[in-house]
Amino acid sequence: MKYYVIPTLKDLDKYLDLAKKFNLGFEYNEFFMPNILDDYELLNKTLESYKSLNRINDTMHGVFFDIVLDSRDEKIRKISEDRVEESIKIAKSLNCKGVVFHTNYITWMKDEAYKARWVKMNGDFYLSMVNKYSDIEIYVENMFDLDPILLRRLMEYTNNPRIKVCLDIAHASISKVEIKDWFKELGKYIGHLHINDNDKIIDMHEELGKGLIDYKKAYKYINMLDDNTSILIEISNFDKVYNSIKYLKDGGYSDFK
Repeated sequence: MKYYVIPTLKDLDKYLDLAKKFNLGFEYNEFFMPNILDDYELLNKTLESYKSLNRINDTMHGVFFDIVLDSRDEKIRKISEDRVEESIKIAKSLNCKGVVFHTNYITWMKDEAYKARWVKMNGDFYLSMVNKYSDIEIYVENMFDLDPILLRRLMEYTNNPRIKVCLDIAHASISKVEIKDWFKELGKYIGHLHINDNDKIIDMHEELGKGLIDYKKAYKYINMLDDNTSILIEISNFDKVYNSIKYLKDGGYSDFK
């Protein structure tokens, strides 16, 4: 399995050295921020800085603020669709292999009509995107989902090898569903993972080993996934990223070869 980290332009040389040392991919995180997307000078400057690296097979985190692909308000839905497609275009320009989007559904909505509409509207749009952009994968990430069921239904509905799950272990740990059940429901659909640590209450994005998540248990299931599954160490602080790599190596979770 290949590991990824989040680069920053400020510390780009350090992240490039780290990537070379441990054969890491990048997952770009600047391009979900509205202030960057709507400042065309800043957007192009940031894009050109990363494009100049001539990298391939990285990933990118797509937009998620206020994205509602199943909105009943046509204008809101259209803006959401435009933002998602913009993310995909940016990912393509960076030669990324895939882009991550959140589920973004209302967890307290329990009625079946809402769930069915969410599955169909999200599923139909993502299918239209992978049909339009044939060399990009879409990873749909559990945000603060209470369980894995609706995400599994989305995967069953789309039934497309380029629409996969991004299982965020830290988000799943905040739910009341055991990690083994997240893997049981979603395992065959998982193409990408996000890992960091927390207190199982707040999404802290702490370095691995500094929170309460049992990664020994999690890796029991992670190691059962396809070897092509990619794993992002989703932490923004360089020192904490380095410490997390050391945690994984020292714990025997990965040799980073």
